[in-house]
Amino acid sequence: MSLAAETRDAVRARPSLLYALRAGVVNYTAAAERLDVEGDTDSIATALRRFAEDLPPLETEHRDVTVRMRSGVGLAGEDVVATEEDDRVLTVGDVVLVAAQGELTALVATGDVDTRALAVVCDRLAAENVLVDAAGVADDELVVVVPQRQGATALRHVEATFEAVPV
Repeated sequence: MSLAAETRDAVRARPSLLYALRAGVVNYTAAAERLDVEGDTDSIATALRRFAEDLPPLETEHRDVTVRMRSGVGLAGEDVVATEEDDRVLTVGDVVLVAAQGELTALVATGDVDTRALAVVCDRLAAENVLVDAAGVADDELVVVVPQRQGATALRHVEATFEAVPV
């Protein structure tokens, strides 16, 4: 495999670097030093620069989404008991999170949501040091579950994320 091909593979294994290349905000030499690619740093930096030139520029779009907060979310079980089917907030396999006197908060976004939006939301919350306990997306609903104390902060960040979702 050529150095250029190895470099492209290494970049694709790091989506954040791929986004940065598309946004044009990469120090190529510094990035080349961090990649696990055998070769001269200057050659790898050149391969990065050429790869970046071939990538489409990073574009974002506004998403039409309504975000609401549901407090009192918890794992269904002995301590938290759901009384109605409507209490379910998120189900993954046999794990059910319900809005029934739990210690978590669910942020429920409805509208133009998809897996890309979920990834961006989770990345944004991680960057803001907001712990995500659970997350999922299906149809036109995206759910992110966070500790109750971080609910209001998370709400602001989730709403802001939908202003500019990478395309």
